[in-house]
Amino acid sequence: MDKLSIIIPTLNEEKFLPGLLASLSKQTVQGFEVVVVDGSSKDNTVELAHSFDSILPNFQVRDHVTANLPYQRNLGASLTSGEWLVFIDADSILLPYFIERLQGFIEEHDPDIFTSWFRPDSEVSGDAFFTLIANLFVEGSIIFRRPIAPGPLTVVRRTVFDLVGGYDNSLSFGEDYDLTQKITAQGFSLQVLRETLYVLSLRRVRRDGKFRFMWLYARAALLVLFTKRNLNKVPSYVMGGHPYETDQGENG
Repeated sequence: MDKLSIIIPTLNEEKFLPGLLASLSKQTVQGFEVVVVDGSSKDNTVELAHSFDSILPNFQVRDHVTANLPYQRNLGASLTSGEWLVFIDADSILLPYFIERLQGFIEEHDPDIFTSWFRPDSEVSGDAFFTLIANLFVEGSIIFRRPIAPGPLTVVRRTVFDLVGGYDNSLSFGEDYDLTQKITAQGFSLQVLRETLYVLSLRRVRRDGKFRFMWLYARAALLVLFTKRNLNKVPSYVMGGHPYETDQGENG
């Protein structure tokens, strides 16, 4: 089985990153590599990441002066050697069979780029409905030929990623859609592993409110649908953990 490289960009994620790394340490299969690419966090993100040096056998942490999501993802890709690149947000939690199911899907379907379903970080019915809509949004993007592999989980073959030049470093929003479009323009198809494999943090939704958040993505979706272009800049969209109320219990 070709090796998977897990790439995690971070900025001030001390309250969330340990949960993600702990979930990686508990995977039913090992043998993958992990790189955390930090954008000069002001909190204890880097120190807490290094606490996993002896827990995750193929693990590295890189601290870089640039806090830029697509740049950090690209840098992480360049620091790894796996045939498959797995981009994950620092505030996610992976279910124990996450890696096992990714490998199974790759062996069975031979994809070039794919993502999976997810569940929310709470038992609130409204959150469950929101994530259902989000999962259906990804499915709908394929039906309407505007596919998007969402930023919280994108799995892509390294040769395909390199072919399109990776993420666009100039984008502060919509870099996931841009990457997917560049890849599908080369004749590759986005696939969906239709199983719930990770827990998505809804901290951004809670801060901004569901209506405001859904309106932002509705605007982006309509722009994509009618023009094939995405919103490239959203002033209120800030990378990192510092803008949010962070109750770790929500991610347990």
